[in-house]
Amino acid sequence: MSVPTDQPGPTPPDTPSGTESSRDLLVRLREGAAAAPSAEAATHLLGLVARELTALVGRYDREALITWRELGRQTCLAGETSAAVHLLGQVLTDLAQALGPTDPDTLTAHLELATALGEDGDPRTAAQRLGELLPVLHAAFGPADPRTLATRCRLAVNTGRLGETAAAYAQLHALVADLQQHLPPEHPLLAEARSALGRVAAAGGGTPGAPATRIEILALVHRLLVWDFDTDEEATACLDHLGRLTGKRHLTERLTALPDNLTPEEAATALLA
Repeated sequence: MSVPTDQPGPTPPDTPSGTESSRDLLVRLREGAAAAPSAEAATHLLGLVARELTALVGRYDREALITWRELGRQTCLAGETSAAVHLLGQVLTDLAQALGPTDPDTLTAHLELATALGEDGDPRTAAQRLGELLPVLHAAFGPADPRTLATRCRLAVNTGRLGETAAAYAQLHALVADLQQHLPPEHPLLAEARSALGRVAAAGGGTPGAPATRIEILALVHRLLVWDFDTDEEATACLDHLGRLTGKRHLTERLTALPDNLTPEEAATALLA
């Protein structure tokens, strides 16, 4: 029996509409931005995806808003901090209106905006926002959630930027200990917290005369492995501080002789043998 030409045939139940198919493709492209070769490349891709998603599904669609938020985060990572603050402020307003003030994606936008404010030279406002956000995330997601842990890290970083290095050191030292319990060794948040602790420690944030802890030593070694320095003077200060803590000499030569791809634990064992 033939199907009359004026009647549409049945639609297969698992076939997505054109809009759904395009939306899914754009979401996959957004997720692929994490593999971009640089923050600038990720920003470019996310900008394209954000505009296409907004045109397709509207400004207040969750996936569109998440993409704009990710664009703001990557814009901050690319060094355009003022632009990131402006964009994330807009996205946060839209998220709160569309999804509600306590939606997880709205709370994540609060974290990203506060982070951008600190990077843009306003650590006081950043620390205030992060201090207010931390108990909300703790209650909503628990103490081991990556968003809660990231907020602790960035609150400590901005505390240090305000000159409260001893408080920042204590917060970061405790945080790294918790991260080592809750996250795998390769997790980027552990690397972020170790770099932050290493910076504060080299700036004199630890207790004078206190014995070195393995957590602090690993943080300093991590900074050296990833070369988390803006200047040669910073690197020298880190090496000098590590030498004072451990009593080891010729650390520069030992460092350059290390094989690639060592973990901080493996590198510390080799450096301090």
